[in-house]
Amino acid sequence: MIYKQVRSLKSFFFQNIFIFTIIFLGLISIALLWTKRQAEVAEYTLEALFMIYAFLGFWWTKRQKIIPSILFIRYFSILYLVLSYLYAVSYKGANVQDFLLIYKFVIYLFFLTFLTGKELMTFQGTNRLFFVVLGLFFTKYLAAIVVMHENRPILYMENNFELMFVYALYLVRYSVTREKALLILAFVGLITILSLSRSSLLMYSVLVLFVFYDLFERTRVFIIPGAILVLGVVAYVVFSQRSDSLEDVDRYRFMLVWWTQVKDWNIFEWLLGAPRVSRLSGGACSYMNYFKMMFSRSGDGTCYSVVLHSFLLRVIYDHGLLVLFFIVYSCYKLLVKSGVRKDVSLVFISIVLINGLSVSSFNNLFFAVSMVFLMTTNLRFLEPEENEEKYKHKLGTE
Repeated sequence: MIYKQVRSLKSFFFQNIFIFTIIFLGLISIALLWTKRQAEVAEYTLEALFMIYAFLGFWWTKRQKIIPSILFIRYFSILYLVLSYLYAVSYKGANVQDFLLIYKFVIYLFFLTFLTGKELMTFQGTNRLFFVVLGLFFTKYLAAIVVMHENRPILYMENNFELMFVYALYLVRYSVTREKALLILAFVGLITILSLSRSSLLMYSVLVLFVFYDLFERTRVFIIPGAILVLGVVAYVVFSQRSDSLEDVDRYRFMLVWWTQVKDWNIFEWLLGAPRVSRLSGGACSYMNYFKMMFSRSGDGTCYSVVLHSFLLRVIYDHGLLVLFFIVYSCYKLLVKSGVRKDVSLVFISIVLINGLSVSSFNNLFFAVSMVFLMTTNLRFLEPEENEEKYKHKLGTE
């Protein structure tokens, strides 16, 4: 009797805790009309929940066969993290918070390895969450624009961070059923337009082109050019709406600053990056003084690659091309070994990489949360009673 109650509690936790938390935080954000600063509580809450969920997903569920590639990702991640910490923090005296910001993606990958192949969530639950999330995003974005006259509305955190999660949930649904796929895709597009985020529009474009390519096999040669034309018009409108903002030029400036730091590198530096947790030059930090709030947590006026915003620039500077390749490889393996279609995995990785042109990409909390839903949702769409039998087996103990 006690064993059944414990198993039922485990099942409830894994199937619902993330869903309830995301909905609750979204409702609070709408009710209080959270701004970016106020929404930090959502980030801290989801980050803690992610790590707890991954740990318990490994600890509470039935052990599965050893997958060598996943073990490699896990042990390389923790070894890289520990050795880097010993060198950068213990030896060089770098600030711990600066270190964690630069190595956040490594921590995410490490915890995600514990969820590989764990079908902990039902498709029905994730699908219901998707529609609730669409309603939350649309309501909050519209209210923020109309009531508060914001030009960059948010629900949980910056919209070019959080919209990745919406696209991931769409991919989960699309992997199982194509029912009303285009209608839902159009509504996702409406939310993207309301965000006025150019990087999100680029991510959404990848999603659109994938769906059109996959759905219209016989007529894709005619439909895709039309889709590109429509997306181009929408992109022009969105870009023109923000033509007088700093966003028009800052990414270009960041790239110029980055180039001054790497232009004299040799081949080994391109492959391995700068010495771990290396500061940018004094001239670079002076030039980036507008973003002083992103300078070192030590408060000494120094700055690190975080001020460059773009994850792709940051990861090359801090870790090198080899680690960038490791990240992409790891993400692909984690998804495929969890039963996600290869093409869907590549589309999601493409979305994350595009996000990295502008912001934090694999260092983004919603990358980790998106991976949780992609990796742990049962994508075979079993009936509820069949799912119950699967959970009885998966949540058993050794």
